[in-house]
Amino acid sequence: MKQFNLLSFLILLVCCSGADNSSDNTTTQDEVFFVSQSIGGVQVQREVLLHLPNNFDSTQTYPVVIAFHGNGGQNNSWFNQLSQFVDIGEFIGVYPQGYLNSWNLGAEASTADEVYFFNQIMAKLETYSFFDASKVYGIGVSNGSALINKLGIETAHFSAIAALASQLIIGTIPNNTTSPVAVYQMCGTLDNIIPYGGGMSVVGHHFLSASDSALSWVNAFNCTTEPTLEMLGEDEILIFTDCESGKEIRFHSVNNAGHNLNQPNTPNFYGPVWEFLKRF
Repeated sequence: MKQFNLLSFLILLVCCSGADNSSDNTTTQDEVFFVSQSIGGVQVQREVLLHLPNNFDSTQTYPVVIAFHGNGGQNNSWFNQLSQFVDIGEFIGVYPQGYLNSWNLGAEASTADEVYFFNQIMAKLETYSFFDASKVYGIGVSNGSALINKLGIETAHFSAIAALASQLIIGTIPNNTTSPVAVYQMCGTLDNIIPYGGGMSVVGHHFLSASDSALSWVNAFNCTTEPTLEMLGEDEILIFTDCESGKEIRFHSVNNAGHNLNQPNTPNFYGPVWEFLKRF
């Protein structure tokens, strides 16, 4: 009888210990979901990673930042880049994976309907208790930046977007029917991939100049035409205010920077980006 009781106690101890660990993981671990989409006649399961705060509380709502990697990139690269904000609960990161590691804008390896994919992501996010539809922000880099511009024009989910290292593509331009969105456009003055002065790019798209791209947003949302100039080191930032729905257009020229926007040499690169996004 004594041996039976000891064995029962040990089994109970192991089972309870395992249950406690499992419970902890459900509130702290990062999660993943998949969007089923037909691409070129093939049904594909597209991955979307969720980056949750260290002390994630499923009973409260959080802002959401949906981040799009560059061509050839991976969605998990965002964990390191945005963890300083996510870990402390500033927002929840949502990181979709591009099909064939790219976003389809007409000249890429992917032929996926990215607007459909994005709308499906949003439909899934609406099923989560943490989701606040009034605080949805987007960040895109390079190919992902061109996509964030397209999504900002063709959908109405974002309150604010940051288009980093890509201006608008000719043929994808906002107009007076576009739902107002705040825009942080950052371009390198010496970018040899997406030409700062506009024109045909080696990536196969014809871009507006960085200046004309910013002004396209300004004109679409009837912002003030005379911007305020702000300096950030040697960088010039033109700020257009009084846009429709209280939005703002911020055009940041990174002086003497190439396509990487001098990010490796810029401590807290995403700090000013998040400070802008969260105001809207």
